[in-house]
Amino acid sequence: MASGPFAIDMYLPTLPALAREFMVSEASVQLTLTAFMVGMAVGQLVVGTISDSLGRKRLLLMGAALSLLACLACALAPQIWVLVLARLVHGLGSGACVVLARAIVPDLASGGVAAKAFTMMMVIQSVAPVAAPVLGGLLAEPIGWRGIFWVLAGFSALQLFVVGFVIPETRQHRSALRLGPVARNFVYVCKQRRFLAMLLAFSFGFGSMFSYISASSFVIQDIMGFSVRSYTLCFSINALGIMASGLLNNRLIDRVSQRALLLGGLGTLLLADVTLLIIVLTGLSPWAFFPVLFFGVAPIPLVMGNAFSLGTDLVRKHAGAASSLMGFVQFLVAGLATILVGVGGNMALSMSLSMAVMSAIALLASVRAA
Repeated sequence: MASGPFAIDMYLPTLPALAREFMVSEASVQLTLTAFMVGMAVGQLVVGTISDSLGRKRLLLMGAALSLLACLACALAPQIWVLVLARLVHGLGSGACVVLARAIVPDLASGGVAAKAFTMMMVIQSVAPVAAPVLGGLLAEPIGWRGIFWVLAGFSALQLFVVGFVIPETRQHRSALRLGPVARNFVYVCKQRRFLAMLLAFSFGFGSMFSYISASSFVIQDIMGFSVRSYTLCFSINALGIMASGLLNNRLIDRVSQRALLLGGLGTLLLADVTLLIIVLTGLSPWAFFPVLFFGVAPIPLVMGNAFSLGTDLVRKHAGAASSLMGFVQFLVAGLATILVGVGGNMALSMSLSMAVMSAIALLASVRAA
């Protein structure tokens, strides 16, 4: 589960430097993020679907191997278009690993136990963003962005080893791989109104966070004038907030309903994101910007962990299809976010506006699910 955040976050501090090396625009560099998100979306849709028939482990091995090869290609990329293509392949491999990790949970658990497991996945995915930009910021000057991809290749090799020798097969009861049943699985889950509401809450909640992830290095370094280390510190503090709210969610989940936790998280997100937009429109004061930004990203585990658990609980017999569909839409929305934050001449404004719109859509979907 940590491979995706490391692949996204570790090279974020080097995005401005990467743009200078290839002599391309900020929007062109952000295509490396967009390509990764599209790859993640497609990888999850395809692999999650066929894993109900082929099992989890062999596909995990293929995804981990593909991630390793893509990291090597990224490190050696001679031009920006090669890097974009390699990131697309990287996303395909990472998407396979992410969707299969999620599909394994309903193979083994349900209800509150599954919700805790999904939230712990979010915590793990939050520890990675704490470590990744710090490590990336420390490595940016001595080894540059290419060196960072060599480090990611090492992580991918470790992931391949763990999948091969530690993780067992969990899908014991498999169905034959036929297009008809696969299509019917997707039709079934798409007809479940409450599932679709959780799908939107999950995906647009992530889209709000990814608006921040894809634009914050440019906003904090290029627009606000802070250093790479200052950006790394800000990103890490926010990631610690994400980790803390994930732990809080697991403490409360036995006493508070998942729906209440979901709505509370989304309400906090929307309030913070709208406030952030007002701050940007009225002067972009760092003393106001950074604290509000913290509350605009920290509640994410309350949203994503509970939305995913509530959604998959509704269609447990089709967990592979549901997981792949949620992952597909999640990363399509994230890819859309990377495009939206590059629109217009003020990335701080486009980032805060994208965050507010996406959190509003997520909250509206959750409210209408009642």
